[in-house]
Amino acid sequence: MASLAGLLKQKGYEVAGSDQEMYEPMKSMLEKLKIKVFTPYSAFHMKHWRPNIVVVGNAIGRGNPELEYVLSNGHLYRSMSDILLDEFINPPAGGKKSIVITGTHGKTTTTALIAWILECAGLDPTVFVGGIAINFGSSFKLGKGKYVVLEGDEYDTAFFDKSPKFWHYRPFIGVVNNIELDHVDIYPNIEAYKYAFERFINLIPKNGLLVANRYDKNVTEVVKKFHPPRLAERSRGEAGMKLFGLKHGNYMAKNILAATAVARFVGVSHETVKKAVASFKGVKRRSEIMGVKHGITVIDDYAHHPTAVRETLDVLKQKFHMKPTSQISRRLFLMFEPGSASSKRRIFEKQYIEAFLHADVVYLYKPYKASLLKPDEVFHVKHVVSALRKKGIPAKSFDNLNKLLFHMKHDIRPNDVIVIMSCRGFDGLRERILGEI
Repeated sequence: MASLAGLLKQKGYEVAGSDQEMYEPMKSMLEKLKIKVFTPYSAFHMKHWRPNIVVVGNAIGRGNPELEYVLSNGHLYRSMSDILLDEFINPPAGGKKSIVITGTHGKTTTTALIAWILECAGLDPTVFVGGIAINFGSSFKLGKGKYVVLEGDEYDTAFFDKSPKFWHYRPFIGVVNNIELDHVDIYPNIEAYKYAFERFINLIPKNGLLVANRYDKNVTEVVKKFHPPRLAERSRGEAGMKLFGLKHGNYMAKNILAATAVARFVGVSHETVKKAVASFKGVKRRSEIMGVKHGITVIDDYAHHPTAVRETLDVLKQKFHMKPTSQISRRLFLMFEPGSASSKRRIFEKQYIEAFLHADVVYLYKPYKASLLKPDEVFHVKHVVSALRKKGIPAKSFDNLNKLLFHMKHDIRPNDVIVIMSCRGFDGLRERILGEI
């Protein structure tokens, strides 16, 4: 929603918004854009602002005081996906060609990378990303070129439209990074989840392009049901790790291969792709180094799915040259908040235990808004801690940030690498941690 607000502001609209609470880095981005954000939700905001159109995010449901005011007073409301389509993909002045990046993991980074390659090629794309692309300094860009590069989310659209958001984006080029069950609050099983991607692929026109990861079993099964005229299968994953002479983790190598396939299809030279990849700075909150104090490195990361957690931990161990556990000279210290609809549920508990084993020390925080779930649905933090301890991993659980920081001061060692993983605010841990070390 913050990215859409920025695009609309650049297009000349007067924009304001509201949320229950604001998180970085979007909070600072919106402040810089001078877009007013009201918190928490209140019908007073609608009475005061009196907007012509209300864009309703998918997190907003019946009972929200602002939504109830909109419905009761007959205000015009639309979904984020509808506004993106009407204003930026298919505006009255003439349609553009959309490049939509999808998948359970890697969407944001791949979207930012493709956008940067097209920007370096002088194609001036419009960009819509789910995180702040460091090269652009924001999560959006209003361009004059014919391409719109969008992060395609499989989550539902709005309270009045339960279809996936990416069904609305009319993909000319579609990228499917990977498919692994997520968003279990709306997808009951992997087959329902795969169906969302099947429908997405079916929207790509004959003269378009599908870029698919052939090493992902679920992606392969979905693609087999269709016969797109142009299919770029991402292969040679190991070779991709040395692509352009750069060293990357396995996931990033696949992201680069996908971006290269898209870029070459739209006419970008190999040399331009090479230079763009070399100058790509990534996305904020994706293994972003927050600071170093007393030899202790603090990293912020958005990972919340167990696969993403495991892959990120492995990449960090490789990056910081950590030795096997029996010879530890520096440790990977994980602080994890179960914040997403999936991570705060028990369904992936076993997978999280396996993922957390890739850290050397684990702090688990209370699940975000767990009271909204049935008790037997909630991620059992103490059970996970017990399982980790049995496997030799020092692990603790906390329901209070002050307690967490108190224990951290006694447990950290010089040269440790602390990684904070959360898609929420972690009760302000990011803002306080460097001052507490």
